[in-house]
Amino acid sequence: MTYDDYVTDRERRIARWLAVAMHAAFVLLLVFGVAWQKRHAEPAAIVDLWSSLPAPRPEPVPTPKPAPKPEARPEPKPAPPPPPKVEAKPQPKPDIALKDKLEKERKMKEQRELEKKKQADAEKRKQDEARKAEQLEARKKEEEKRKLEKERLAKDAEAKRLAQEKADIAAKLAKEQAAAQQRLNDKYISLIQNHVKRQIVEPPNLQGNPQVEFDVVLIPGGEVLSLKLRRSSGVPAYDAAVERAILKASPLPLPPDPTLFQQFRDLHLKIRPKE
Repeated sequence: MTYDDYVTDRERRIARWLAVAMHAAFVLLLVFGVAWQKRHAEPAAIVDLWSSLPAPRPEPVPTPKPAPKPEARPEPKPAPPPPPKVEAKPQPKPDIALKDKLEKERKMKEQRELEKKKQADAEKRKQDEARKAEQLEARKKEEEKRKLEKERLAKDAEAKRLAQEKADIAAKLAKEQAAAQQRLNDKYISLIQNHVKRQIVEPPNLQGNPQVEFDVVLIPGGEVLSLKLRRSSGVPAYDAAVERAILKASPLPLPPDPTLFQQFRDLHLKIRPKE
């Protein structure tokens, strides 16, 4: 870097004006010096030959002439400042040039490596962020999956509980219905047995309390369609007396609800004379 590189514009302008002022002062000094020499130049010696010397006259006292006023001259315009000299930069020596070249290449290489490192770091951060985002998304999906599975299990458990409650209620209701039906059956079986017993004519000299069993088929309304001895009492006369009583007791008493007839269509009657 040369000296001109360090000089500011303000300093250049000041230097230019100083140079112009010095040139103008030098010109004025030359002009006034020449004029002063012309006014005060001494006359040359003149030799005059006289045949006879005249009487001497008194020399007149010279009247001093006023000094002439200097003519006003137009102020010369300042000469334009000379263009700044461009100093030729010294060419670096081959070794210095080579060293600068190698230093420049080294800096460029370091810059490229730094840029590559920055790009690699940015890419790594990007990959890390993407991996974290994927992991977060996977955790969210897993949590959502566990939540849905938990809700499904809770719903299944609730459904099983409700189904169990319904089954328990249905079983209880069926049991109650069965018990009610059994009580109804027992009630009408007892009515039928009593109705048949009132028609039995026991044989003479019947010993004990023998039991006879008959399978009886009824039709709607309670009429006896058919009957069959299922188990004898061991007393044929008593068996025959009960069979005649069943036929004579027809129609047998049945529940008023016709939907219950199927439960009494096939009867298994057990008859004892003393019950």
